[in-house]
Amino acid sequence: MIKINLLPYRTERKKELILQQIIIGIVPIVVALIVVSGFWVSISTEIATAERNIAAVKKDIEQAKVKLKEIDDFKKNKELLTKKMDVIAKLQKGKSGPVHLIEELATCLPGGLWLTSVKQTGMNLEIAGKALDNIAISNYMINLEGSPYFDAVDLKQIKTDKQKSSKGGGYIKLFTLTCNVVYEIDAKQKTSS
Repeated sequence: MIKINLLPYRTERKKELILQQIIIGIVPIVVALIVVSGFWVSISTEIATAERNIAAVKKDIEQAKVKLKEIDDFKKNKELLTKKMDVIAKLQKGKSGPVHLIEELATCLPGGLWLTSVKQTGMNLEIAGKALDNIAISNYMINLEGSPYFDAVDLKQIKTDKQKSSKGGGYIKLFTLTCNVVYEIDAKQKTSS
């Protein structure tokens, strides 16, 4: 006997084809959505990480600016303290200078000569005095040049005074000398004098 299928198989088959086409059409879309979502999540994570890194770098920059300012302040304070220490050291070196200067002025005096005034302006010294003769003035200049405390001794002026010397010889000579003062003398020069 022959069997005849009277069921509408074509509609069934049509439904199956439509279902297959829907599945074939939806699967790539779903896969594409999953891939795009994965990229989006990955990129979003990278952006968030980059933003955190940028924020951390900005924070580090601000901290570095604060430290840089502290370093600049420290350098300024160090420079100021160094200058103060240099001034103190210079004062320490120079505090015994005037004592040696006066002592050396007196030590270099030859006979027949006396000082009337000594003026110091900076490192320049002006010495005024009286002498019985020009030889005493010359000897005093030679003695001063031989001293380690004086440099560039120069006769500025010499005049003859109207009063006579007590020895009955000539007239008294008024003189003015200029020289440079040297306070800082090394140990070698001190021992040689």
